Amino acid sequence: MATGIEISTNFINEIVLPVLKKELPADYGRLAVAIVGTGSEILGLDDEISRDHHWGPRANVMYLRADEARLGKRLQTILQTKLPKTYLQYEVHTDLQSMISVCTTGVEDFFETILNIDRLPERDLDWLKLCEVDLLHVTAGKVVYDGPGELTRYRQHLAYYPDNVWKKRVADRCAYAAHREGAYNVQRSSKRNDEITSTMYLEQAFKRIIELCFLLNKQYAPYTKWLNRTYRRLPKYVDRITPALDDIMAETVWKQRVIKLAEVQYVLADAVADLGLTRKPVRRPFDEGMTVAPLYESAAEIYSHLPAELFYPSFSTVEYWERLARQVLFDTSDFFQKRVFQEEIKPA
Repeated sequence: MATGIEISTNFINEIVLPVLKKELPADYGRLAVAIVGTGSEILGLDDEISRDHHWGPRANVMYLRADEARLGKRLQTILQTKLPKTYLQYEVHTDLQSMISVCTTGVEDFFETILNIDRLPERDLDWLKLCEVDLLHVTAGKVVYDGPGELTRYRQHLAYYPDNVWKKRVADRCAYAAHREGAYNVQRSSKRNDEITSTMYLEQAFKRIIELCFLLNKQYAPYTKWLNRTYRRLPKYVDRITPALDDIMAETVWKQRVIKLAEVQYVLADAVADLGLTRKPVRRPFDEGMTVAPLYESAAEIYSHLPAELFYPSFSTVEYWERLARQVLFDTSDFFQKRVFQEEIKPA
């Protein structure tokens, strides 16, 4: 089965670009056309399940903000009237407001909408305002055509964290994976026979460990739904982490789960040291009180070398999805709106 990226690339090359050349010959070189933003197809993960809503041939047609007055409405009209209603067997959607399917916007507006910024980050502190999931949304996918090159310039600037920001992100994840959302609280909850809380902390530990794997590979992590599927494709460190996490999932005795989680900490601490961020961890016997936490020591060592301004601030965790979800509540093409309760929800 062809992926959404493949279908959309062919759709753009065969249909969209020729239409734009014909309708806007003088301004064609001022446009960019890409397959970017949200959606499983941006990560190459779309399947039959993905195709029940907001799926079809995509084309993000972009202009420079300086050209909006001249090109914005013209492009909307062209895309809504000059494109076919179907491509192959797929319906072509041109009426969504969430930059999914066929749409048009300014290059700068695309990044402002998803990242909630009005300029590219310049200082390290500026990067902390950006949500990692959304950084993946604007840098993943594919640029098919970029006349002015501005879309490509933005994506290259945002391709990955600057060095000190990356180190802070690693330190933050080490601290979480070692303590609050790691083996420490799995152990203490399980010793109190609190099955639900132990399970919640185990799941959080898995998430933090996987997010740390992305950081060690210098790749942005996706949101939770795709973490497990995508981290297994990372080039480094997962060959030891993946079997360990699978083994912990299969384990039914909480004490053994905690011991194995503690061992995963050493594997990750070794990886952090291999990257030159810390010294090699010293292995110690398992401690029932979980005061032995090599990743906590890794975090402390990394923090000690960071600029003071980066020590306390936190990274943003507010995703574009939170704004997008409110938009699609009243999108009549959304599959939720086809449910029985659709007449019960009316916008104010």
